[in-house]
Amino acid sequence: MANRRHDVTLSETVSDNLKRVCADFDISTRDLASRLEDGAGQKSIWNLLNNQHSPTLKTLEPVCRALMVSPAALMVPGIPTSLLVSRRVNRLIESYSKMTAVQRDNLEDVIKEMLEE
Repeated sequence: MANRRHDVTLSETVSDNLKRVCADFDISTRDLASRLEDGAGQKSIWNLLNNQHSPTLKTLEPVCRALMVSPAALMVPGIPTSLLVSRRVNRLIESYSKMTAVQRDNLEDVIKEMLEE
């Protein structure tokens, strides 16, 4: 049987990104649980960070607020932690969404050229 590429699920991506933020900023599951207003327990946070269940928006929103992380950025596999905690991501997404299709194509061409340099 040929090797199959493992397709990463959205919940795996979210868990991986949250786990990296916690590790990079030395935030334990206990620390994170104590920052949440809804009183989520340490076990619930551990389950979220270890992809033991698919998180709901009701769960993710307070976690993102507590970590000051962009919920939209959490969906990007392998995104650097510095971008996860950046306020620029939301502004960029908002600006991109206001562009016409032609403007988005032009922007993507510019980005591609910049990355090739």
